[in-house]
Formats: sequence, structure tokens, C-alpha cells
Amino acid sequence: MKRTLLILSLIALGFNANAQVFGTGAINFNSNFSASVSISGATNTTTLTLVVPSNVWFSVGFGGSNMSAGADVFRSDGTTITDAKSTGRFLPTADSQQDWSLQSNSVSGSTRTMVVTRANNTGDSNDFVFNPNTGNLTMIWAHGSSTSYAYHGGNRGATVAGVLSTLEANRLDFEMYPNPASESLTIQLPSGSSNATVQFYDQIGKLALTRSVTSSSNTINVNNLSTGIYILKVLSDDKIGTQKFIKQ
Repeated sequence: MKRTLLILSLIALGFNANAQVFGTGAINFNSNFSASVSISGATNTTTLTLVVPSNVWFSVGFGGSNMSAGADVFRSDGTTITDAKSTGRFLPTADSQQDWSLQSNSVSGSTRTMVVTRANNTGDSNDFVFNPNTGNLTMIWAHGSSTSYAYHGGNRGATVAGVLSTLEANRLDFEMYPNPASESLTIQLPSGSSNATVQFYDQIGKLALTRSVTSSSNTINVNNLSTGIYILKVLSDDKIGTQKFIKQ
């Protein structure tokens, strides 16, 4: 088990709201564990991408300098994901409100790539608030063969400098029609994107519907959605696109 603390400087730049995504790029914690964070002000969504050995437990924490400081922690055994809070040299305890959503979890050889998302501000006092315009972002991390990864006594830490800057490359351009719609909606993915996760958020930011689409099966039944305006978010690989959708 190893741990490190990242101090990530943010560069606030002027840009179109639809491209309002800040990200770290890949940060290498050690030789076989890396993470990237992107924060979208336009969609109020933070995306965490983790690349780890396929056979370990792992965690990443925000808002604390070590596991005993009450950090907001995302943890996983490789299958189950848990929104948790650090309590010291023990496995971080699960929050009563689970806010992270699993978008993908794939294994290639001995490497696992996991992508999870959550709202920048969940309204839960236990959760760190991700702000694309803040000055610093701190991260702690750990991994190990079992829950013992939570034990940090006697292990080394380091401070690493990084940059959180605008990520234009993370924007996914897609088309949808008809809009407004009452029964079905078609999502046209861009060239090079063969499948995607589509999420509908209502006007208060609550996730109302999630569906998967492919380039050949791209029609979504929206008949059961309540009439109103939604933010439609499409996630494909490590890219995110958003548009406004009106349900008639």
C-alpha cells in the first residue's frame, strides 16, 4: 500500500459554457496506478478515471491530507463502488448517501480502467465540492490486495505538482432528434464513437433516466419522462457532451 498527496493548481480560463471542462490529465500515483479528474461547470459533473491493477482494492480521497483527516473517499474492490469517508487507519466507512455512478469498468490483461461520475456539489455534507474555478485540489490515494490498503501507518507520502486546465478534447459532439420529443429520441454519435451512455437530468439536477446507445441502436424511449426541460449528457470513452432536451 502506498499513498500520496497531490496539490493541483487550476487555471481559470474564459470559454464557451458548453466547453466548460477542466481536467488534470493522467496523474501517475505510482508505476501502476493513475487517475484523472475532469470537472464540468456546464453539466455540474465530475468524472474520475482510474487505471489500476486488475486484482487490487483501491481508493482516492479529496479534501484531506491523509486518511485520518476526514477525507471524502471513493473506494472500490474492483467490482463494487462506494462513496465513503475516511475515519483513520481503517477501511473508509460508507456514506448513507451514495453519489458516485459507475460508467464503465473494463479489464485488459492485468489492468483495470474504471470511470465514475458524480455531481460537483451533491448537497451531502460528507462530500467534497468540486469547483472548476477553485485554486487547489488535494488528492490522497491507496491500493492493496485487500481492505488492508486503508492502513497508512509507516508508509511514505509525497507531494506532486499538477495542472487542472481546460479540456477541449474531452467534449463529445453529438446530434439528437427530434427535439422537442414526446415518445422517442434518436442520438447520433460522432464518427469514431460506437457506444455511449445517455443520461437525462431534470431542472434540479436529479438523474431521471439512463440508457445505453450504439451507433446502430440509438433510439431511446422517453415516453415515461415527465414533461419539461432536461440536460442530456452523453458519455463515450472519456468524452462528455451535453445538450438541452425538451420532453413534450
